[in-house]
Amino acid sequence: MVGRRRGAPPPGPRRLTRSQSRVDRISALPDDLLLQVLTRLRCARTAARTALLARRWRRVWPGLLEVSFRGLAPDAIHAALARVTRTSLEAIDIHVSRGTGHRALDAGSITSLLHAAADRSPVKLALTIPVDLPHFRVTTWIELPRFDFATSIELDVQDVRFALSAATEFPKLETLSLSGCIMDLATLVPRCPLLRALSVTRTPDEVDTITVHSASLHELVVSTFRSTSTIDIVAPALRKLTLALDRGIDNSLSVVAPIVEEVTWRCLYYSMYVGIGKMWRVGSINTPYPSQRDFAEELEKIPVTTFSALELKIATRSHVLGPLLLNLLRICTAVQRLDMVLVDTPVQVTDSCDKWCPCQENNRKWRTKTTISLANLTEVQIKGFKGGDDEIDFLKMLSRCAPMLQTMTLKLSDEVTNDWYNIFIDTVQEYPYVNSSVCIG
Repeated sequence: MVGRRRGAPPPGPRRLTRSQSRVDRISALPDDLLLQVLTRLRCARTAARTALLARRWRRVWPGLLEVSFRGLAPDAIHAALARVTRTSLEAIDIHVSRGTGHRALDAGSITSLLHAAADRSPVKLALTIPVDLPHFRVTTWIELPRFDFATSIELDVQDVRFALSAATEFPKLETLSLSGCIMDLATLVPRCPLLRALSVTRTPDEVDTITVHSASLHELVVSTFRSTSTIDIVAPALRKLTLALDRGIDNSLSVVAPIVEEVTWRCLYYSMYVGIGKMWRVGSINTPYPSQRDFAEELEKIPVTTFSALELKIATRSHVLGPLLLNLLRICTAVQRLDMVLVDTPVQVTDSCDKWCPCQENNRKWRTKTTISLANLTEVQIKGFKGGDDEIDFLKMLSRCAPMLQTMTLKLSDEVTNDWYNIFIDTVQEYPYVNSSVCIG
């Protein structure tokens, strides 16, 4: 006999959670509608684990238009793809993750995954193999199969070498993302006649050359902090370019993009010195080592003839700020907006330079003998001023040499004293035609 425990409340109606209620409502749908609903609802995984739908889910999921496999071994993913009943899919997302119990991947496993995915003619394909898989490194070349219907391909796999057969093309591909892998872009890109967006990131050490020649490309991202010796870009339709590079001594950079509109340029100089003027260099200050390349020469390689905005983050380490900024502004004469942040230095420095420091000679000249035209400058924002004669003189120079200056915003450091705060106020008030504001923080 079944009874209820003494003192227990009488049985009442079962309260369903929102997820359970949703599963119950869709349980009576026909298979074709059930597939459409579960494909789009977040409750699909819940439904698949619910006894009410478990059997139906196992029967209908092979008919989904979009499939995602995460945390499975390659043979299990291959078996699952074999159960898919549709001959073409909208999306396949494969993410091989650590902790699934399988051994390190090899070339055969990756080849099997790619060909199984290609057999389902996906419109979108994403393959991710995290770098933390134990002992994972594919040293042989893997042939990338054809994806005739793919408009988007993402390959995030570290140290995998991809090759193309003579017949491999991607006639509908519009978006391609390659991260961590080795690919001959000079061969691949011309076989993508509709390619509009290309991203190449985390290139391995072995990638010595990046060649991108495309008549259709609109957006390009190249991010590699390896010392790649040759980067050759020819993209007459390119509108947006992002480059993040280690600019080595012997490398070659060529960019032909005549109508580019937006450029993000981030260069690191691990193996060479780039000078700004006679005494400063990018990444360091007050060094006895000569510069191998001038900063103006580096700017000439950017496929933009004029800069409308100049954004700077500078750590001066107590060296004179004015001459350094003047050298930069002489190079970028078309600047309309100057946005500058003075960052705190990570090392302890003295309040002023030694009297024998080379910057002192520059300090004596620039304050009164400045010859620079900032005719295009209309807006200035500076954050981090702490107070000092060089900061005040720099503000006066800007106001004196920029006849079109309209607005100036100063956000002073929290460390600024009341006396220096008042001096900043008095300085900007000397130029009433400029709409100025001064605040702390």
